[in-house]
Amino acid sequence: MKKIIFTVLLSSVCAFSMAQVTDNEKALRTNSVSAEADSVSGWKFGGLTNLTFTNTKLYNWAAGGENSVAFNGVASLFANYKKGKSAWDNSLDFGYGIMRQGGKYFTDSKGTDWDRPFTKTDDKIEFVSKYGRLAFKNWYYAALVDFKTQMTDGKTYTFNDSIGYESTIISKAMAPGYLSGGIGMDYKPNNYFSAYISPITARFIFVTDQDLADAGAFGVEAAKYMQNAAGDADSLDASGNKYKKLTAGENIKKELGGYVRIQYVRTEWNAEWMKNIGFTTKLNLFSNYLENPQNVDVDWETLITWKLLKFFTINFNTQLLYDDDTKTIEIDNKGNQIQHGPKVQFKEILGIGFNYSF
Repeated sequence: MKKIIFTVLLSSVCAFSMAQVTDNEKALRTNSVSAEADSVSGWKFGGLTNLTFTNTKLYNWAAGGENSVAFNGVASLFANYKKGKSAWDNSLDFGYGIMRQGGKYFTDSKGTDWDRPFTKTDDKIEFVSKYGRLAFKNWYYAALVDFKTQMTDGKTYTFNDSIGYESTIISKAMAPGYLSGGIGMDYKPNNYFSAYISPITARFIFVTDQDLADAGAFGVEAAKYMQNAAGDADSLDASGNKYKKLTAGENIKKELGGYVRIQYVRTEWNAEWMKNIGFTTKLNLFSNYLENPQNVDVDWETLITWKLLKFFTINFNTQLLYDDDTKTIEIDNKGNQIQHGPKVQFKEILGIGFNYSF
């Protein structure tokens, strides 16, 4: 069933891209001056950026509600080179967001005020570089490198009546970090659409924080501990510590599989009503040949920006993730981590903010 859905999805996107060829040719004829300038240097630069800040303050508000502060910024940049039979595409994506729901301080049942922390809503860095050499019409022999990680610690919070909010670190910069590299074919019918298919891709998952590596986070091999008499390696000894560590958790997991990357990026349109709309969507699929190849990892992100005035826009950003190596974590009332199996993750960000496109 998964293979059927994947085939239909890929066919639909390719068909959509073919429908864009006529419009692109018209655009090149209409903007002949800029097209000629691009053909001389071979380079084309552009991107979408957006900053959003919201602040809600309520004083004696009879209808109820809570104060809140939120900030979110996204940037999707590209630098592409095309000349003769060569095509080299580079993209760099950033995203970061924080929020605090409620006032700066939280008052418990005893009347004590505690600092309320900010929590993250977004955090990512992703760089993709792909080089291709024309094989035949619209198809290129291609090699791709993809790297992504985050910038700051990811934390979950629990409230303790004695010390206030306690945080538990569940991720860090390069914990995880993902590096993929492979060779394959790239279908590029126009300047906006690309479908890269690689049957041979190596992927490395990095967990550089040893505590997270020992816990087996993000699919790396977990640490092994001496078992107690009951055969339970997770129990604590008389001093409250885990039993002796026999082997440390691995910091790198190596995978070999098939990889598909489909993207459509457009910051300018021919239709008058669409001139102020930017649209970017990227779908990444990876199947690990060595472990559960039927469980395809999915990373699908979409960013839509609509410019209202010269520098203000509405932006809508979504991301759907499924990674068979990533276990979901729940924190119970005692602050203990409870791991569950992999689940579909979804994030949506809608805001009005400052924008600059080029």
